[in-house]
Amino acid sequence: MASRRTAAISAQVRPACAGIGACGSCNTPRLASDSTVLPPPQAYLQPQLCSAKGEDSYGWESVHKDLEAGVHSGSYGWDNAAYWGISEAKAGVDLREFYKTRTEAEFYLPDYKELIDNPETQKDWDRIATFDPLGMYAHPPTIAACQARLDIPELKNLVQDGVIVNSNNEIVTSKCAVNYAWNLPRLSTRLDLTEQQLRDALFKYSHDPKLLDPNVRTYIPAVGGCTIYVFGDARKLRDTKTEVAVRVHDECIGSDVFGSDICSCRPYLVFALKHCIECAQRGGVGVVVYYRKEGRSLAEVIKFRVYNARINQEGGDRADQYFNHTEQIAGIRDARFQTMMPDVLNWLGIKRIDWLCSMSNEKYEAIVGAGIRVMQRVSLPEDYIKDSMKVELEAKIASGYHSDSLEKDKLAAELGDLAAIRRQASRVYELAKKDGLDFFSLDESKLSNAVDATEKVLREHYPDLKVPNHSRLRHFGGDKALRQL
Repeated sequence: MASRRTAAISAQVRPACAGIGACGSCNTPRLASDSTVLPPPQAYLQPQLCSAKGEDSYGWESVHKDLEAGVHSGSYGWDNAAYWGISEAKAGVDLREFYKTRTEAEFYLPDYKELIDNPETQKDWDRIATFDPLGMYAHPPTIAACQARLDIPELKNLVQDGVIVNSNNEIVTSKCAVNYAWNLPRLSTRLDLTEQQLRDALFKYSHDPKLLDPNVRTYIPAVGGCTIYVFGDARKLRDTKTEVAVRVHDECIGSDVFGSDICSCRPYLVFALKHCIECAQRGGVGVVVYYRKEGRSLAEVIKFRVYNARINQEGGDRADQYFNHTEQIAGIRDARFQTMMPDVLNWLGIKRIDWLCSMSNEKYEAIVGAGIRVMQRVSLPEDYIKDSMKVELEAKIASGYHSDSLEKDKLAAELGDLAAIRRQASRVYELAKKDGLDFFSLDESKLSNAVDATEKVLREHYPDLKVPNHSRLRHFGGDKALRQL
């Protein structure tokens, strides 16, 4: 296998320079002790502007070509660019050239490679405006994937199936890191800004003069990217019958890593991981995307100032002032711009989400706006919610967040009403006539046979015709048949 990998990437491999060693615990390349002079860096490619003009023609292929040719604003390194610069100066290595090569041990994770190489997957890539979909093959790469095993204390009671969860309670996942490269013409449209407004805004906070050049249309922002965790075989996303569970999660290091209980971020992340893993164990695919958007992209300094204001205000922390404090301190309540978020889902070729583990109305609307159907939204169960988290959740629900806990009895009564059942059945029937159902097809020539079979089973099990609610499907194979459906 190693020889096959080597052959596949041999054209991109550069042998290590003998004059490079390790610099302490950080493993930064440095000059060897004999101060051997490193060879000069290779000459940079001269920028060759992409010939495409205008938003419609400047798509993901153009972004990829311009990145390969070195035509972009911003710099490789993203939120670590300053550290890359210092490391390069101390090590005497041209990191931009160094990172274009691949070692003999590298290879492309097959499930991701086969998924993104599939032309059907690529059909929705024209929607992507925030990164290079071919970044896994770029020079230097902006996307990389590997396998991993997760050891999560709260998830020790999962079924050990030997595939998704092993005998040590470790969870098998394929994870993929994505760094951003923004398509300025398309992103400006998505954000309801003119392209010039977007360029001016980015220039104000970066001072990169290339942003003012209309011929440079790709920008590498100094922000963190995202990481995709897939449970199950990612290639199964191409099958429209595959059950799909998704969580799109924005970073909250205080809760996610250290267990701070002022918010519900870690509990929701753990719950969603469990939901996605169990979906994979049923033969589906679970996807958790972790975005580096700490503190709603306002960062921790503002976040902690808001915490102080919430806790120390007269009357203590309360839901009616939850967003007000953020606006008073930051000037805005949120800087995440969720319309940028679904690009990763389009990259994976996801067209339908059966279980969306999110209460956020903005995330839901962004996903639906990206052409992805959401069948069911899953709220955080109440047994995951501590008292200290309720202020946050109450404020978010009041602002429009989805909640399954609201008016459950009223909703159940409405759905059980005969008129509602007939109305929903008519909707399903109309969709079936248009072949619009994912798991069922309609053959009206078999209608009389279906009626006879249904009547026979009902009379066998309920001679008095007193049929309990929601039991009919169980007549046709029991719980096993239900799980298959």
